[in-house]
Amino acid sequence: MELNPSLTDASDALVPRKSVVENADFDITAMVDLVFMMNIFFLVTWVGAALAEIDLPTARHCIPADPEACVTVTVLADANTQTPLVYLGDARSSARPVDSAEVEELIRAAVEKGKTEIPPKDTLLIKAEKHVRLQDIVRVAGAATVVEGTKLNLAVVEKE
Repeated sequence: MELNPSLTDASDALVPRKSVVENADFDITAMVDLVFMMNIFFLVTWVGAALAEIDLPTARHCIPADPEACVTVTVLADANTQTPLVYLGDARSSARPVDSAEVEELIRAAVEKGKTEIPPKDTLLIKAEKHVRLQDIVRVAGAATVVEGTKLNLAVVEKE
């Protein structure tokens, strides 16, 4: 008895055999996303750490503002409240701070008065303590810029 050669082939079997090695398929999209996020994180933290170590040079090509030719406003941080203390002139020479409700009006009036003096004071010098918020400085500067032609100078002062 002779066997049919077509029946002895494994591909023609009625029940297919499992292959010895299975294909391991998995989605690596999440892994790629994670690697990109880690790269961005490391890049951002490295740039921040590198910039913290830079020693910036002091300015050599600037001219100090003449306090006699400027209308001076001093802005100090108040530890008790969130509103800053605003003084017309130098804080040491002023007796009391300006009322917060009248700040814009009094600054505008001081700048207008400075323009009429001889020699005219067309520059507003804002002396602000380093802990004063930027929005408070913008509020003071905005009150002065209502008067046309006003120049602004900003100085950061250390608290003594």
